[in-house]
Amino acid sequence: MENQELKYLPIEEVKTQGNFVKAINFKPKMPIMIVGAIGIALLFVNHFTARILGAFCILLSFIVFKEIEDYKVIDIFDSGILFYGDKQAKLACFIPFTMIKQWSVNRDNGHDTLEVQLEDDKVIYKDSFEISKAYKTLYNLLKEKEKNYIKAKNSKTLSIPEAFENIKKSLRKK
Repeated sequence: MENQELKYLPIEEVKTQGNFVKAINFKPKMPIMIVGAIGIALLFVNHFTARILGAFCILLSFIVFKEIEDYKVIDIFDSGILFYGDKQAKLACFIPFTMIKQWSVNRDNGHDTLEVQLEDDKVIYKDSFEISKAYKTLYNLLKEKEKNYIKAKNSKTLSIPEAFENIKKSLRKK
């Protein structure tokens, strides 16, 4: 699901700002390698069921590696996010951090989605199996606009350091 109002331009015409930080693609790489490595390790176990499971893990990782198409989803810069509009990375749109109202990562119903709400209330949705990489990178660059961070900051609950400061202040008054 993606907002159709966002204007994608040919990648050659898109002007980015800042330094490149991280590319986020669609297909997961590390889980495929881990399942393959576990499969190889299980082949060395001297038990028939373990070897069958190992062969299954190797086959599964091979099928995912070969059959699931990988393409660029977003590129994160230290001043904004470059959203790709197609699987061939020919169309893109750069959104500076100043235009972002808030962002969040949703992991509902088997979909890992980056949701970015702009200042004009447009919402951009991007699906990726590498959404954890995007979250870590964006949290380091744009923590103050992350949805849960904003909720925690605006809530009336105190953090532990703030609670200790309030206790110290109340004891000094007495």
